[in-house]
Amino acid sequence: MRLISRILAPGIFGAEMEDVGQKFSLPPEEEILVAKAGDKRRRDFTLGRTCARAALEQLGHRGAVVGKAEDGAPCWPAGVLGSITHAKGYAAALVGDARQFCGIGVDAERLGGVTQELWPRLFNAAERRYLSSLDGAAQMLASTLFFSAKESCYKAWAMKGGLPFGEIHVVQQSDAFTATWSGKSLPGRYVVEGDLMITAVWF
Repeated sequence: MRLISRILAPGIFGAEMEDVGQKFSLPPEEEILVAKAGDKRRRDFTLGRTCARAALEQLGHRGAVVGKAEDGAPCWPAGVLGSITHAKGYAAALVGDARQFCGIGVDAERLGGVTQELWPRLFNAAERRYLSSLDGAAQMLASTLFFSAKESCYKAWAMKGGLPFGEIHVVQQSDAFTATWSGKSLPGRYVVEGDLMITAVWF
């Protein structure tokens, strides 16, 4: 699987993996962060951190440890920005030099998880009108894109607290999107393979 490579930009490094039951071990500094977590949380964390360390190695940070902030966000090595994501059976991470980027966000979602019942909580009126004009596969793809794009932007903008889904407005393009929030605008990219969608933004 090479989804990440299809949405990278110069200066952004990524790694991804499918979960096929591989055996992984975490550095002690990362292991302690999930010592009391359940099996699923530990597995997701391990896959995500493994991707993060692989991406960091490409950036020249071999053997780096990725900690965890109080709000759960990854703590990257000094001078690095990045983002980690995981969906069912998949994990990925993006990193870049903080001298070149101000924010990086990536998100992975499985198509079909964003049902119409969730729209009022996730999307603003304009987005709901657009989604209502679509049907079938197009509607499922667009609703997943809107949700995933907002997640990526939340990470890139380093937002805190509850996700302001309704405040972030997403416009779909052929293989890209634009997200706007509080006067800020971010162009993003997305790719789909099977039922898996990856979105990414950076600035």
